[in-house]
Amino acid sequence: MTRVPNYRKTLMESPIAQAVLALTLASAIMTSEAHASADEPVMTGPPQGLSAGAAYVSSNQSYRGLSADSVAVPFLGYEGEQFYLRGLTAGWYLQRDRQQQLALTLNGELFRFRPAESTDAQMQQLDRRNLSLTLGLQHRYSSRYGVFSSHLKTDITGRHEGQLFNFRYGYPLNRPGQAWQVTPEIGFNYYSRSYVRYYYAVSAAEAQRSGLAEYQPSDAISPLLGLNVYRYFTPQFSAVASYTIARNDGSIRNSPMVRGRSTRSLFLAVSYRF
Repeated sequence: MTRVPNYRKTLMESPIAQAVLALTLASAIMTSEAHASADEPVMTGPPQGLSAGAAYVSSNQSYRGLSADSVAVPFLGYEGEQFYLRGLTAGWYLQRDRQQQLALTLNGELFRFRPAESTDAQMQQLDRRNLSLTLGLQHRYSSRYGVFSSHLKTDITGRHEGQLFNFRYGYPLNRPGQAWQVTPEIGFNYYSRSYVRYYYAVSAAEAQRSGLAEYQPSDAISPLLGLNVYRYFTPQFSAVASYTIARNDGSIRNSPMVRGRSTRSLFLAVSYRF
């Protein structure tokens, strides 16, 4: 990893860029039809076209000296017959019907670490961990027993050359077509060794610089629980909320960079479909 001096400011460190990142995450959530999961294509009816709205996004990274990022932003989304654009995720359907969807995806990954933003003096001496771009394959299957979704992604930027896999099972508590829908979820995230080492390892040089212990983790599996809620006020106007908590695997939790046993995310949004 290349050391970036603290006095160097890039575009991605500006407040505007931070708002754009949150905007794209909110867009990924709000352009879904059924429930507020940011990581799956859920459109099962006719193409929805353009939608716009506003969202509140809050998430934490579990890094020492960094608190949760929270911001309110506007957003735009698009859902077509074969193509969709949800913030930093673009998808092309290979198969799509009311029961299952299979899509090829291009994903901008929002995860990063910027030493200058940490209030911990030791963390400020570590190397920067950057955003990445992944190519993925996403599948969703709906049945009377619930909804099964999975997403396999691999880095194509050379940042960490790692892989990510997400699996979720959700069971809607209301019947389809109702104005309200509540869907609890259970699942897990898998991160390959290359991915975990890029974002959570402490190299020998970093250890000497910062005083933190040298650390080289392996791959990780993080179980998660989620709750998704949506409400249709009119055929065009709707609101969604989503809360997810994931328990950090030991490979992540034992890193000297990490301060918590879990990561959490909260999304609240309203949208209008044109």
